[in-house]
Amino acid sequence: MTRLVLLAFGAAVLLAGCQEDGAPRPVHLDKGVYQGAADTPLTAEQVRALQQRTAYQAVR
Repeated sequence: MTRLVLLAFGAAVLLAGCQEDGAPRPVHLDKGVYQGAADTPLTAEQVRALQQRTAYQAVR
């Protein structure tokens, strides 16, 4: 009985990792080529905030 419970629990854990959306995933990837979605450009305010953070970190 214990083995059956462990087997059922293990099967549930394995199936939880299965893909839910059913979208096809690429099997062959081009080496060195990023195939994800394009990044959104930063706003001027975001760039300024990052520059301030890096300037602060460089002082320490």
